[in-house]
Amino acid sequence: MKTKLLSFTIILLTAVLISTSFAQDNTQVGLPEGAIARLGKGGINIMQFSPDGTHIAVGTDVGVWLYDVPDGKETALFTGHTGHVNALAFSPDGKILASGGFSNPIIQLWDIETGTKLSNFALTKSTDSMALVFSEGAKTLISLDMFGEITHWDIETGNKTSSSSRMQSHEAVVFSPANNILASGHRDGKIRLWDATTGKRQANLTGHARLLKIEDKDVWALAFSPDGKMLASGSQDKTVKLWNTENRKSLATFKGYNGWVIAVAFSADGSILASGDTDKVIKLWDVNTKQERATLIGHTNAVSALAFSPDGKILASGSYDGTIRFWNQDTGEEISTFTAGHTEWVKTVAFSENGTILTSASFDGAVDVWSVKTKRELTTFTAAQNENTSGIAFSPDATLLVSQGTNGVTLAFRPHGFVYRRSGAGTRKPIQLWDITTGDHIPGPWQDLDLDRHANALAISPGNKILVAGIDHLGGILAWDINTGEEMFRFNLDTPFLRKLEFSPNGKLLASSGVHVRIPIWDVVTQQEITLPFMERAKVVAFSHDSTLLAAGHHDRIVLWDIKPTGMKERGKILNSGYNEELMFSPDGDVLITFKRKGWENLIQLWGVKNGWDLGTLSGHTEEITTLKFSTDGKMFASGSKDGTVLLWDWEKIVTKAKNDAIEKNLSNNLAPPDKLVEYASKAEEAEAILDWMQENGYKVKKTLKGYTLTHGSGSATVSGWGGGRISSGKVNIKIEGKGILEIRISGVGVGTFMFDDEGKLKHKP
Repeated sequence: MKTKLLSFTIILLTAVLISTSFAQDNTQVGLPEGAIARLGKGGINIMQFSPDGTHIAVGTDVGVWLYDVPDGKETALFTGHTGHVNALAFSPDGKILASGGFSNPIIQLWDIETGTKLSNFALTKSTDSMALVFSEGAKTLISLDMFGEITHWDIETGNKTSSSSRMQSHEAVVFSPANNILASGHRDGKIRLWDATTGKRQANLTGHARLLKIEDKDVWALAFSPDGKMLASGSQDKTVKLWNTENRKSLATFKGYNGWVIAVAFSADGSILASGDTDKVIKLWDVNTKQERATLIGHTNAVSALAFSPDGKILASGSYDGTIRFWNQDTGEEISTFTAGHTEWVKTVAFSENGTILTSASFDGAVDVWSVKTKRELTTFTAAQNENTSGIAFSPDATLLVSQGTNGVTLAFRPHGFVYRRSGAGTRKPIQLWDITTGDHIPGPWQDLDLDRHANALAISPGNKILVAGIDHLGGILAWDINTGEEMFRFNLDTPFLRKLEFSPNGKLLASSGVHVRIPIWDVVTQQEITLPFMERAKVVAFSHDSTLLAAGHHDRIVLWDIKPTGMKERGKILNSGYNEELMFSPDGDVLITFKRKGWENLIQLWGVKNGWDLGTLSGHTEEITTLKFSTDGKMFASGSKDGTVLLWDWEKIVTKAKNDAIEKNLSNNLAPPDKLVEYASKAEEAEAILDWMQENGYKVKKTLKGYTLTHGSGSATVSGWGGGRISSGKVNIKIEGKGILEIRISGVGVGTFMFDDEGKLKHKP
């Protein structure tokens, strides 16, 4: 019966290109409180066929997606807690699927036939499970956590039957039920074999990149042959190694890759090994002859996961490009693109003017267009796609896209965790502007710039009139008239590392933020900087919808500034606000929404603007939140994340509950007043106050052989050369103006001009 079923599966796959639009709606599954829908399925971490080949399970950054191989039916398997899924295991009879992963404090068991959850195994010492395997009789589930603890679980009771902990931290892990061995890959290029019951180390396998520097050694992928006698390893050294697990000897080294090898898999009979790299290439190797059988080309980004069907005739591959592809193992031909929508890292989103369309852009520049009503993807815009995008932005009405990306760069998301690794400069593409509605490329002088560095900060003004780009080596911010292509203005910056450019909703003001950037704010009409001298650097800024208020997000607080015709005036501070990477005002300006990290949790935090009230948090994303946008009618907002999904939130429901809860709690005012500006009798008195404050608070400035250094405690910031630049730490911001002149600004204290005397001490320069 199994043979007939598998044959039927092959026929269907060969004859039909499985649609990416399915009848069932999985956008509503496992939603957090207050959310309307989840768009996207998250980045692909792991794939596994069921024992009979009728299902393929895909573990992503937000949960498990189960696909019926014959008809493409899709089922989302995640309820209650949503988290990374980096570990999957089918029971030997294929009736149960176990899932777990990074920053995921539970292991979930699923009934494959009904798609329902059977039980949870709660992890107590760790918040993740990195590998799972069933015992032969399916009475026990074995799990491994990130800290090396191996746990045996009784399937019926959910109780621990044994536990051991001896392993070290690792990049990749895999179980072999055939011989009860666990293999772990490490950043030093070594592979370690362990007893899966006792956790005792059995052997070290050494061979990846012995002569290369340490960052070129990471073992990213591991796979045991079905009989457990061989182990395959893929590494950052761009090779695949085949090992004999019995005598611990190397059997072969497979070369020919231009990228890091991050996925490997054996066929069911162990005769073929598949491997995939960050350069979009899949290779099939004959295990017996140690020769390459085929090279499979089709993915447009790195290959992150591989799995063979039980009969060995199909190879499934998952990629950062969002697709799962099926390949004929014998011929190397692509059978079908199984599904799309598995996105890595959503970088920005925007709503259409009428609020019916939402567009989202991922790290590779691909754009997905969604219907807000049906919650389904309408189309994908790929003309701006590349391997990695540095800067990307939509126009406020979501009709235009500006981006700047790179090809030829090596990039891989870690198998377990939140970060990605990148190597090589690649080939930088020019800044490109596109009309998403028509697919037309809009030419202009922005695409003719010689980019020595990336254009990380890009923005389009309201009304689609102005394009701005922050380019470090060209001196700051450039602006062009989109219709005529004429350069409108150029704002100079003293410091690099711009992160974001933000227009006010009325289009009159432009603000920038970044790692080492004091917040410059410009009047676009007069092209004059209106920044107050005491404004500090900020990671992110946001304008209120009526353009009368500016919020600046710092590492420990949010500062609110009133924007008036006569200038800017600080309103107050929301203290202890935590991690501030994204900011957005509610349409009425009463609530400020930001991203907050609490341990491994990634939360959306709500703050009352008038009183600084903590209005609570929203959870649902498993990784850092990268973008926040309100719909035009203000009834919902969207949040995009590095987990590869967009969540739509019911704002009216959320804010009503939050304000009612705050009133019931009788919260006190948490809005700290602005620092009182000191009036000095002279510039010399102001300079003396600056030096006194720096001494009292442990700040020191030194002139070195290479430039200037600002130290505070154990931290320091340095600028090379004496001709110009800026260094800052905390409230202190120093501008090097050349000829040994330093302008020192301290928030709440003042600003003064200084020089070093013959004894190396700072003195006021009148």
